[in-house]
Amino acid sequence: MISRRTSGIVLSVSDHGESDKLVTFLSPDIGRATGIAKGAKRSKQRFVNKLEPFSLLRLMYRTGRNGGLLFLSEAELANAFFLLRQRYDCFVVAMFACELVLHFTREQDPDPAIFFLLLWLLQALESGRDPLQVAALFHLRLLGAAGYQPRLDSCGLCSEPVRPGRSYTLHPGSGLLACDRCRHDLPEATASLSVQTLKFLYKAQVLDLRHLDRLRLPRRTADETLLILYRYTRHLLQHDINSWRQLRGLRGLDCP
Repeated sequence: MISRRTSGIVLSVSDHGESDKLVTFLSPDIGRATGIAKGAKRSKQRFVNKLEPFSLLRLMYRTGRNGGLLFLSEAELANAFFLLRQRYDCFVVAMFACELVLHFTREQDPDPAIFFLLLWLLQALESGRDPLQVAALFHLRLLGAAGYQPRLDSCGLCSEPVRPGRSYTLHPGSGLLACDRCRHDLPEATASLSVQTLKFLYKAQVLDLRHLDRLRLPRRTADETLLILYRYTRHLLQHDINSWRQLRGLRGLDCP
């Protein structure tokens, strides 16, 4: 079997037997993958202090005969993102992001856009940006990368552009935005959005990822966004997001 190299962001790590570890990571060229690191629990060179959640690694691996589980033979630490394990709010947001990535990616299905989006989140948290602002921007962009981007510049029923003086709601089942004249056709559309929030979010959807750092969401906008995207995502997944309870606890967000 030929050894290959790739970069990977660690999404989760678990023990496997007495001495091995299973590592799930996201790579720009092989997508989400799980590899077994033989002897990682005893290793003092190849894997020590490297196989940690959120770490950016340069990995050497071999594929199995029938695909599936990879065999990790070496890991070089590119960035440990230590701050994310030292600050609780950053840790919670990073865990939330990794959980979403696990839900919205498929095994060994490459999607470089999602890899670089997750890397952006880790770098933004490390640089000291407000964690919940970063979480809101990441969640919105991830939905777009995964093909579930809600259209936020016009009413999804009458197609009238968003404008001041109107009120809007987002239907959690379809992701449709409805203006105050049309929302009676969407009885479940209980998630209200201010015009200011919609303008910020539309800009966040279309802005180049390299310039996303320039966008500063007001606190109310970030909170409003997290609540609405949570409801929408919960409907898409048909189950809850485990790390949501910890995330909403950071700001006391009022959502079950």
